[in-house]
Amino acid sequence: MNFLQDLESTLFFFGFQECKKSNLNFLKLEENEYLLMKIFEKVETADLIHAKFNVGGNPCNSKPYWEKSIKLSFSPKSDTQMLKDFVEKYGVRYHT
Repeated sequence: MNFLQDLESTLFFFGFQECKKSNLNFLKLEENEYLLMKIFEKVETADLIHAKFNVGGNPCNSKPYWEKSIKLSFSPKSDTQMLKDFVEKYGVRYHT
């Protein structure tokens, strides 16, 4: 598989949702906390970011008030376990 196919499989497995108007996918962790996956197709890379939004904020159309990079240049082949550990820390269920 190529990078984008591997990444799409990872996003589906964990239950990320896609923002239709951008290359951003998100997974809700808590009330106002999300994992964001920013995809850069031309260079075949993605950044994984933990972000907090104001209550009622939508990751697709608002900017976070706090964010922390979890993994820049995320690789679906080598970084999936790290993503799994982070998601499990928040008790989020993913597709198995």
